[in-house]
Amino acid sequence: GARREHVVRQLERVKISGQLSPRLFRKLPPRVCVSLKSIVDEHFLCAGHIFLGFSKCGRYVLSYTSSSGDDDFSFYIYHLYWWEFNVHSKLKMVRQVRLFQGEEIYSDLYLTVCEWPSDSSKVIVFGFNTRSCNGLLINMMMSDENHRDIYISTVAMPPLVHCPSCRDMAIAHPGDPNAKCLQHGFMLHTKYQVVYPFPTFQPAFQLKKDQVVLLNTSYSLVACAVSVHSSDDSSFCQILYDRSRHPRSPTDEACHTAAPSQCSTSLKDGLERDSGSCQSAAAPRPPVAAPLQDMENHVSPAVAMAKEFVADIFRRAKEAKGSAPAEEEAGNGLEHLLDSGAVGQGSLASWDLGKTPGSCLHSSGVPSSASSGAGSTSDAGESPKDSPSAELESQPVEPGYVNYTKLRYILEPSDLSEAEDEYEDDKISLPFVVTDLRGRNLKLLKERAVCQGQYLTVEQLTLDFEYVINEVIRNDASWSKQFCSFSDYDIVILEVCPETNQVIINIGLLLLAFPSPDEEGQLRPKTYHTSLKVAWDLNTGVFVTVSVGDLTEVKGQTSGSVWSSYRKSCVDMVMKWLVPESSGRYVNRMTNEALHKGCSLKFLADNERYTWIVL
Repeated sequence: GARREHVVRQLERVKISGQLSPRLFRKLPPRVCVSLKSIVDEHFLCAGHIFLGFSKCGRYVLSYTSSSGDDDFSFYIYHLYWWEFNVHSKLKMVRQVRLFQGEEIYSDLYLTVCEWPSDSSKVIVFGFNTRSCNGLLINMMMSDENHRDIYISTVAMPPLVHCPSCRDMAIAHPGDPNAKCLQHGFMLHTKYQVVYPFPTFQPAFQLKKDQVVLLNTSYSLVACAVSVHSSDDSSFCQILYDRSRHPRSPTDEACHTAAPSQCSTSLKDGLERDSGSCQSAAAPRPPVAAPLQDMENHVSPAVAMAKEFVADIFRRAKEAKGSAPAEEEAGNGLEHLLDSGAVGQGSLASWDLGKTPGSCLHSSGVPSSASSGAGSTSDAGESPKDSPSAELESQPVEPGYVNYTKLRYILEPSDLSEAEDEYEDDKISLPFVVTDLRGRNLKLLKERAVCQGQYLTVEQLTLDFEYVINEVIRNDASWSKQFCSFSDYDIVILEVCPETNQVIINIGLLLLAFPSPDEEGQLRPKTYHTSLKVAWDLNTGVFVTVSVGDLTEVKGQTSGSVWSSYRKSCVDMVMKWLVPESSGRYVNRMTNEALHKGCSLKFLADNERYTWIVL
């Protein structure tokens, strides 16, 4: 066989890269290796426990079980277990919870259990439904191969030592091992469907910011933050949409489009060199306010945007193929309507569609004192200024694409139907079920309700992909006048900066567009592929365009081959700009992938403490 590299040279490489490869030592001495059968009772193994790995702290080993009935109509039930680990004694089970509560799962799932880089208070479990059900179930469930279910459970970690609140709960409920305080005893469940091309699973980026998970639902990117607070804690800090972290003067706000953030500067520079710099990064346009005459006539922003959409069609057709005088006149008339509607052309042009016509101002992507969205508490607005539009400016204004919600729960059992009646699903935010360890639904607090003790906060900030695509093309694409429509898109996260809360995403796009006017032949729309790169600020909800790619004609390729090439280019880009991090800043990941491949792991490794459990 090939000669192995000397261990000293491998250690030198560790100094250069900053990371210690788990393959550095392929064998450990027997004194730090234990056999699973020697530390787990036989009846647990017979019960079907699948052991996943060590927790990041090394204190626990995690396993799961799945069970289903014998008939085709039974669904799978999953349980997750924590075992306290000591090298010289048997594993001790300290927690058992049911995952994905209330969901009827009709096929075996790929499971991935993850821990955040520095947040050791909870784990998050992803369940991916990638295997088809039998034909009978497909017909009954009206499902197809174009949809996949994603199940998620976030579970509090067992406490290392019992806190005072847990001791009080144990006294109040003697003999109940699941009687824990809210911080150590909550579970949060959700489910959503994704469509083809199915989003890539990127836990290293999706969980890079502590307490936050980024979920690609195929239609939007949802940032979810889960945290536990105490009513007497004065140091409460909102995790998402916390605009107070970056107070800006009006001058700074006007320049925000030109300099969105210093996060991942090298990556952004590289993206711009690779794909060409967008207009907004080079020359920000001044914000334009909606004319007062439109507000007096109560022209809604939705109508104004519809007028602009129609006008764009006329302009594209006119520029691509010339136009008759009558068509020109019609186009000019629509353009006049567009001008009177004053839909701005800023790189982040947007309207807040949730507000009354009198309060609709073009914000050019720069929020003043924005409200926090549906189902959330609003921040106080700034004091009115002495100007003709002072009354309008004093009202909260935010980009129309920002959707932020914040819900609070307390450790009191509640009737789920009561909560559903009181808080209707807004079809934008993900639906969450929040329970205690016994599976009882927690009580959802009203918006301004005052509570005593601990409460759980669930925040959601949503970025709508189709809105972003339309805005970027309309404002920043050099080929926008050729553009007709897009048929499909795929989103990949390129980088997340937890310090500045910037998320850089790449949007692969299949679209119809007219050929360049320089090309000869009949001008008919063709299918093209391109990519749009944007940076999304989790503090403000605002996105800015980083770069817009050129149009590449799709000739004889299937959509599958297009997306495969696109994702490979994304991986190459990420690897090209990868900056090694400290060994402790990683996302711990445990999966049952080996089981689905029909094999078993050979050992469970705690690489930080150099301990193995041999399976």
